[in-house]
Amino acid sequence: MGRAGSGLGGAGRAGGRGGSLPSPPPSPLSAVPGAGWQEPPGGHAAAPGLLECGRCRYLRTARACCQVVEALLAVLILVCSSVSYGSTGGYTGLPALGGIYYYHYGGAYSGFNGADGEKAQQLDQRFQLLKLLVARAAMAAGGSLLVLSCILILVGALRLPWRFPAWLLLECVLDAVIAIGLVPAVYYYFHFLLGVYNSSVCKEREQLYQSKGYRGFGCSLHGAEIAAGLWGCMAAVAFLLSAGLAGRGYRTVRRLKQKPAELYEL
Repeated sequence: MGRAGSGLGGAGRAGGRGGSLPSPPPSPLSAVPGAGWQEPPGGHAAAPGLLECGRCRYLRTARACCQVVEALLAVLILVCSSVSYGSTGGYTGLPALGGIYYYHYGGAYSGFNGADGEKAQQLDQRFQLLKLLVARAAMAAGGSLLVLSCILILVGALRLPWRFPAWLLLECVLDAVIAIGLVPAVYYYFHFLLGVYNSSVCKEREQLYQSKGYRGFGCSLHGAEIAAGLWGCMAAVAFLLSAGLAGRGYRTVRRLKQKPAELYEL
């Protein structure tokens, strides 16, 4: 007992001289993305940050950031397309005021009356019909991209790609197809818009408004329409980058899955 006590005392003295006990090896789960931080025994868990929870940590990855950018670009495409269609302006007849027509492009001003007012109203309606197909197609594309981006963010937050790595291949192919398809989509968007502005309806409408001293009805692309096309080009780049990140993520998950399952069990 005396020798054992001396041994313990020697250990205590060795510790007092600056020696330290070896630290335990890190947990294998710490090497797994998304496995979570393990609280040490007897310790107190620190307050988690806004993106520290299991569902929100995906938002810190490069893929999630790229998908958030895609969603924002889709919103901008949707807004610019709706503004482009809604900014055509025009005149409306008010029978209570004796057939006087009022201009509704930023305010109400006295404008055409009689036959000129009816002609302006007809040209406005025909011009809106010409732009209707292009505007609806652009808004549908923006809305579809927004819904798709939100679904991909939700799927990533639910860790479906970790459980089913084949989803990453599907996402890679889908992003690549969208990125390639956006290039001709932007081209035809401007092609059809220029066709509308070069039509006889637009030219006649422009001349009629200019004859009355009104401006802002020129047959040229508006700022919102140009912006929608630029957002579409940026969305193509974002989806192409997202496709590359999804492919890299698939290789990473496959490599982790090939290691012992007990080390990466969620």
